[in-house]
Amino acid sequence: MSVKETYLSPKQQYEKWRELNEWLKKAFPKEVISEQSFKEMEQKLEGLSNQNRLFFGFGDDGQGNADPYLSGHLFVTYLVQKYSTEKWRFIDFYPAPPDPMRFDFYRPKIKMRDGAANRPKGFYIKQILEKDYLNGIGAEHKNLSPADVRKLSPWGWGFEGFELLALEDAYVGLILKKNVGAFILSDYSVSPYGTPDFSSTMVIGHSRGKLELGMTNVRDNIPKFAPSHFA
Repeated sequence: MSVKETYLSPKQQYEKWRELNEWLKKAFPKEVISEQSFKEMEQKLEGLSNQNRLFFGFGDDGQGNADPYLSGHLFVTYLVQKYSTEKWRFIDFYPAPPDPMRFDFYRPKIKMRDGAANRPKGFYIKQILEKDYLNGIGAEHKNLSPADVRKLSPWGWGFEGFELLALEDAYVGLILKKNVGAFILSDYSVSPYGTPDFSSTMVIGHSRGKLELGMTNVRDNIPKFAPSHFA
């Protein structure tokens, strides 16, 4: 089976979002997607190819855009609940306060990288690059570092990566079987130790048979970690 045969059609993605909304009702009732949002999205599905992906921006960043931290937090939570994961602490968008009784050296910080596009609130559609669609996300730019790929488009992967895996069970299977490479959510910048140097970014991959939510340096081209952006 080729990678492209695993992707849900836009109509199937729409139905999967309805399933995920049932999970939201139980896990995050304040973030439930309205019926009006579904009706408006349904009218836009006709004629879309499987390269078109349906994403949803949750919350508000105070500027009228989606909140990329809340949106990431929701579906990190979903993936951790559904799959056996290796989850590094930096993936906590809302970490617990420091423990005053001990020295807490590892206090990461997360932000959106400079130049990243604001995410709209509600449903929106982005298209996967052709080579990424055929061979797995990141196939288009295997020889470039995340920092290099960031220069190509304001639309890299952000919380869309978590939502993609929530939608695409088959793609998770490909990652765990190492049939596709780990891929980088390079629109997130991470400072692992809370310093001003946001030199890392997030990566979704596999580790010891588990789904890994980890990180890598934005300046490195690690062959198994593949950066990408949207068409």
